[in-house]
Amino acid sequence: MSEELLPQGDPEGLADLHRILVRRLIRFTVPPLSGGAGAVLVRGCLPPPERQGVTRVVLWDGHALEKSVAYDLPLTYPEGGNIPWSHLIGAFRQVLTPPPAPAGTDPTGIPLADARPCILEALDSVTFDTGDALHAAASMIQLPAEPEGSARLRLDGFLLQDRAIARLYVTTPGIVGPLGLDVSLYDETGRVRVGNTALMAALPSLVPDELDCNRSPAQDPYAPAGVYDFTHW
Repeated sequence: MSEELLPQGDPEGLADLHRILVRRLIRFTVPPLSGGAGAVLVRGCLPPPERQGVTRVVLWDGHALEKSVAYDLPLTYPEGGNIPWSHLIGAFRQVLTPPPAPAGTDPTGIPLADARPCILEALDSVTFDTGDALHAAASMIQLPAEPEGSARLRLDGFLLQDRAIARLYVTTPGIVGPLGLDVSLYDETGRVRVGNTALMAALPSLVPDELDCNRSPAQDPYAPAGVYDFTHW
């Protein structure tokens, strides 16, 4: 393993990055991570016992286990700093056409390829699709730690208004009925949006006064508490 690719940092922090990626990759166990004739599914996502700060993703065709291949992905940049999960998945998808060749096996005998150099290079030109944007928008509203948790906002549903705007239906303590929050899936340049730091920071703590500043005239029977426009954020 190349020394310059070894991550430095708190082991528990690196483990948390891995856990986030595990949750995000679960959605590709049925719809493919990459399409076309060589479509592949995610079979597994594991912390390598012999490597720190790396996530090992096992891919297969959904039919033959013997065709599985494992790929090691970096969780941090060589110079430091976490790689956003959305960018890591997007870069991984890009390097699968064609994928890096295996150069060994994992502890269970699955062919193993080190995809870290390819992914770090692909991060400079990573692209996304609308599904990535919608998933990122929904993830801005975190689930409460417990069913009775006191999270300010809870995601109850979503509906695309068009290809560029999603309406997130949320409930919050003190307001009767779901709210509709319109968020943009694309930025001002027309690129798919997979992260909105300002909105992500604001959403969990929105209060009625802040909502009123963004009220939309739209009427929605699924959002009896009103619709609010955050597409300009």
